Amino acid sequence: MQKQAVLLMSYGTPNNTEEIWEYYTHIRHGKEPSQELYDELAGRYEEIGGVSPLAQITEAQRLAVEEKLNETGEVEYRVFTGLRHIQPFIEDTVKEIVNQGFTVIHGMVLAPHDSSFIKQYHDRVEKELTAYPEISYTAHRHFWQQDGFQVFWSDQIQAALDTEKKQKFLFTAHSLPERLLLNGDPYVDEITNAAKAIAGRVHGVLDFGHAWQSAGRTADKWIGPRVEDVTEELLKEGYEEIIYLPFGFVADNLETLYDNDIECKELVEELGGIYGRLNMPNTHPDFISGLVAEILSN
Repeated sequence: MQKQAVLLMSYGTPNNTEEIWEYYTHIRHGKEPSQELYDELAGRYEEIGGVSPLAQITEAQRLAVEEKLNETGEVEYRVFTGLRHIQPFIEDTVKEIVNQGFTVIHGMVLAPHDSSFIKQYHDRVEKELTAYPEISYTAHRHFWQQDGFQVFWSDQIQAALDTEKKQKFLFTAHSLPERLLLNGDPYVDEITNAAKAIAGRVHGVLDFGHAWQSAGRTADKWIGPRVEDVTEELLKEGYEEIIYLPFGFVADNLETLYDNDIECKELVEELGGIYGRLNMPNTHPDFISGLVAEILSN
């Protein structure tokens, strides 16, 4: 039976509080954070329970994808995880895959929408594989196009839709520095088209919009409008309930549990509105089926 490897890649997160300093330093390209910056980040983790559940969820997603892929029985799949800012690093996992003798590798970043930022992950894999021309590498992008991803979100919207309220469904994604969007970067179009595709599956009148969240602390100008600014404007316009769909993420993490469930929630309630957030994909069967369909597509 033919064997193929799947490399699921993501940003990564500390597994415990002891790893926060090293993780934050790696994000800053080896420059240690000030004590103030470290305390702020550590404080955010503390407010969501100590650490993010992202590491555990990513492992659960890996196992779920592997199990679903191997239901076909035609190819034996082994699914690996490679992370950008913490072990297991992408390059180390690629070495492991090569050492295990795989000659076909599928690479997928656990982010639904393509961008130059996502391309950097695939570039790292391809650079590591330059010494192995016999190995075939397929870079999978924009899995938001798969039915499983769209159905996961549209079903939740349908269930939350209430014509008796003035609701706004706010599709959000991680902001990126505007400099990354030069030279035809597809990110903004991917976000816009994905939201339209999901909304198009919903029966009834759906009032939805877009916003960008979780911008980094750098001197760069980041994509806007910011979710905080959009939220304030909507509530001033008389919306009663704001329901957030952080559909640029695929798991509960610091951005959803802190940026949404703490910061956005506090802002909405301070201004007299009702806060809502739809569930994250995590290991939902529809979402896992979408990932698998993307891997099997080529």
